[in-house]
Amino acid sequence: MKRPGLLFVCLVAVCLSSGCASSPVDVDATVTSVAADVFATQTAAPPTPTVGPIHLEADGSGEYATLEEAVQNAPEGAALILGSGSYYLAQPLAINKSLHLVGAGMGRTEIVSEAEGYVIRFSGAGPFSAEGVTFRHQGQAVADVVIVDGGVVSLAHCRFTGAVSGEGGDEGVGLWLRGEANGLAQGCVVEGNGIGIRVSEQARPSLERNLCAHNAGAGIAYLDDGGGLARQNECSENGSVGILVAGRAEPTLEDNLCADNGDVGIAYSDDGGGLARQNECLWNGVNGIRVGGQAGPTLTENLCANNESAGISYVDSAGGVARQNECAENGGVDIYVAETAAPDLGRNDCDVYLSEPEEASQ
Repeated sequence: MKRPGLLFVCLVAVCLSSGCASSPVDVDATVTSVAADVFATQTAAPPTPTVGPIHLEADGSGEYATLEEAVQNAPEGAALILGSGSYYLAQPLAINKSLHLVGAGMGRTEIVSEAEGYVIRFSGAGPFSAEGVTFRHQGQAVADVVIVDGGVVSLAHCRFTGAVSGEGGDEGVGLWLRGEANGLAQGCVVEGNGIGIRVSEQARPSLERNLCAHNAGAGIAYLDDGGGLARQNECSENGSVGILVAGRAEPTLEDNLCADNGDVGIAYSDDGGGLARQNECLWNGVNGIRVGGQAGPTLTENLCANNESAGISYVDSAGGVARQNECAENGGVDIYVAETAAPDLGRNDCDVYLSEPEEASQ
């Protein structure tokens, strides 16, 4: 059985053992292959590099004095090699061309802004990639950290932190993938935001082996018609929900650990659906999995254990299918079904409790 913090410990161990850095020679040698890998997974053929990498230093001694200047002048498809240190942005940085940001490791290279709105926003067809960089917002101005407005992205071993929420439920987001964004985010740390990763509109990314922790709301939130794949992520110790699926979103959630969240491990609402398979929802404040609204997901082979109330809870007019799930040592019942809910419950290693009409939902 997996335990909360395991992914984070592994990330830290790798960071310490490698120093989270590559030598300049190693970085130069791999820039072309990094760019090619991004293209190869999303297009028929990798690009042919036309320029060498552009080197930047945090003290301004690189080929350009600032990151903003480098972005403005870099040709399409260029790789910006960011040395160790903090790169401070006076204003939000908008990128509308294919670029590749390569840092010395998320513990050594960071891009920082205090501005309102966002730290970095990418728009365009892409691809846009970042590896080994921390993106951080600091201060009290309402802002998201990184916004991707469509296109193909590849984000690896980056940190997104410091988003500031506004009034009226406008939660600051660490990494926001929207429009028709697709691609891959893997091995990233998303912490200290309102929402960790938000997937909305028609975005369909793959999210793999990320740590989404200590966010005020959800670790990962799928909204609108968002979808794609979330696999082997750890969403732990978030204020509300590990993974939220709302609107008409229908992602595939596979082999994720959602533990020690304030309310629910995985929550479905509105008309949310999709597939949740082989996830572990442990030690959450209320339910392991909660299905509400008119949501109708397929739940199969999930483990819901040691949650304060029900392992799996169906409320409102929720439906869907539950097969071969295991519920153990929850504070309430194994599977709770409100009188108004109508899920199709097959063979599960769980006791089922059907509420009476006057009972409050669990």
